[in-house]
Amino acid sequence: MRHDLASLMPAPKSLRRAFSWRLDKAPSPQHTFPSTSIPGMAFALLASVPPVFGLYTSFFPVLIYSLLGTGRHLSTGTFAILSLMTGSAVERLVPEPLVGNLSGTEKEQLDAQRVGVAAAVAFGSGALMLGMFVLQLGVLSTFLSEPVVKALTSGVALHVLVSQLPSLLGLSLPRQIGCFSLFKTLAAVLTALPRSSPAELTISALSLALLVPVKELNVRFRDRLPTPIPGEVVMVLLASVLCFTSSLDTRYHVQIVGLLPGGFPQPLLPNLAELPRILADSLPIALVTFAVSASLASIYADKYSYTIDSNQELLAHGASNLISSLFSCFPNSATLATTSLLVDAGGKTQLAGLFSCIVVLSVLLWLGPFFYYLPKAVLACINISSMRQMFFQMQELPQLWHISRVDFLLQVPGLCILSYPTPLYFGTRGQFRRNLEWHLGLGEGEKETSKPDGPTVAVAEPVRVVVLDFSGVTFADAAGAREVVQVRERLASRCRDARIHLLLAQCNASVLGTLTRAGLLDRVTPDQLFVSVQDAAAYALGSLVRGSSTRSESQEALGCGK
Repeated sequence: MRHDLASLMPAPKSLRRAFSWRLDKAPSPQHTFPSTSIPGMAFALLASVPPVFGLYTSFFPVLIYSLLGTGRHLSTGTFAILSLMTGSAVERLVPEPLVGNLSGTEKEQLDAQRVGVAAAVAFGSGALMLGMFVLQLGVLSTFLSEPVVKALTSGVALHVLVSQLPSLLGLSLPRQIGCFSLFKTLAAVLTALPRSSPAELTISALSLALLVPVKELNVRFRDRLPTPIPGEVVMVLLASVLCFTSSLDTRYHVQIVGLLPGGFPQPLLPNLAELPRILADSLPIALVTFAVSASLASIYADKYSYTIDSNQELLAHGASNLISSLFSCFPNSATLATTSLLVDAGGKTQLAGLFSCIVVLSVLLWLGPFFYYLPKAVLACINISSMRQMFFQMQELPQLWHISRVDFLLQVPGLCILSYPTPLYFGTRGQFRRNLEWHLGLGEGEKETSKPDGPTVAVAEPVRVVVLDFSGVTFADAAGAREVVQVRERLASRCRDARIHLLLAQCNASVLGTLTRAGLLDRVTPDQLFVSVQDAAAYALGSLVRGSSTRSESQEALGCGK
C-alpha cells in the first residue's frame, strides 16, 4: 500500500531533491508574478468569467499538480486554448441578455451562472481524465503528433487574437460561437468599428507597443539578461496609475477589472444537473488538456534527460481539474509560456510551482485592491502578447513531425546494428531514443538495464560501433528526420565519452534527402554514411580491429600485455 501511494505521489521525491538546489536559484517574484497572476486574470476574460476566478485557477491546480505530476519543469494553470473553449461553452449555455445595461444584481447573477458552468466543465473534464487513468489510456500520448499539437495551438492563437479585438477597441459585442465564429467576429468588429473607444484604442496601442518589444528582448537576450524584463508588471502598474489619476473609467467609460474579492471561495460542488449539457464540451477539453500537457512534459523530459509517466499525468491533471472545480475554477492544463519563463528563471522541480502559489496567494489575500483600476484592454493585450510563441511557430508547421521504433537488433562483439523496419512516423514517439540509449549502454542502469519492451538483460560486450540500418525506412517526413538529428545531437557527447562511433547505412534517396534538409550533415561527416549495411559493417569491423591492435600495443608498452 505504501508503494502504491508513493507511486501516485511522485512529487515528494522530486521535492526532496529540490532542497539540495539552493534557494537563491528559486524563481524570484519578478518571474512568478507576471507569469501566474496577470495571465490568470487575462485568460479569465477568454473563459467569460470575472478576472478573480483566473487567480483561483492559477492557485489550486498548481498546488495539486505539484504533488501528483511527473513533469518536473511543468507549470500548470490557465491556458489560452482551454479558456477559449470554456468561454465558448459558457457563452452558449449562459448567453448575455439582449438588454444592454444590466443592474448590479443582474450582473452578479449572470456571473454566478457562468462561473457555475465553467466549474462544471472543469469537473466533467477532470472526471473524464480520471476515467482514462483507470483504463490506463496514457498510451494514447504516443499518438500525439507534434504537427497536430502545433497546428492546434497556432489555430487557437488566431482565434484568441480575433476574440480580443472587441476588448482592444472598446466595443461591447456578444461573443460569436459555433461554426465560422472567427469570421463572424471579424465581420461584427468591422461593422462596429466606427463605435470604437479612442481611449481604449490608445491604451491598447501603447500596451502592445511596450509588451511586444519587451518580450522580443527577453527572448533574444535571455543569456545576457540577469533576469527577464517584467513587461507585464510595468504595463499593469502604468495603466492602473493612469486610469486612477485620469478617471478614465468615469470620463471615457474605460472598462476596468473592478474589485477583486479577497480570500478564497467557499468549496461548492458544481451543479451536476449541468453535466449532460456540458459533456460535449468536457470531452474535447479533456483530450486537449492531456495532449498539450503530455506533449509539453515530454519536450522538457527529453531536454533534461528524465522520463514522465503518461498515466500518472492523466491522474495529476484529472485530479487538479476535478478538485479545483470545487473552488469555482475553470479548466486548466500545462501552460507553455509560464513553463518556459519559469525554466529560464531557474526552476528545476515542482518547487517552482509552489513558489508561484505563494505569489498568487499574496495577490488573493492582500494585493487584490491594487488591480481595481486596471483596464481590461491591458489584459487583452497581455493575452495577445502571450501568444507570441504560437504565432511564430506557424512557420515551423511544414517541418514538424515525429519519430519511430527500433524493432530489430543484430549484435556482434563491439558492433551493434540497429535496423528500422518501419517508416519514421509519429505513432512510436520516444521509443527510438530510449531503445538507442539501452543498446548503447547509456541508460540509467548502464551495464544492466531493463529493455524498454522486455525483461532485464545483462549487456555482456560493450558497444564500440553502432550502425543505424535504415534499409527498412521507406519514407521519412521532416519531423521524423529532425528527431533522428536531435537524438544524434543529444547523444553526441555521451557517445564520445563512451568512445562509441555512430554510422548510418542504406538510406534511400528520399530518406537521405529528408535527413539532409533536417540538418543531419551539419552533425554527421560523409565518412559516417554508407551505401549498404555490409559496407558499414566492414568499416566498423576494421575500426574495431585497428582499435584492438592499438590498445594491445599500448598495453605492451606499459608492460601489461604479458
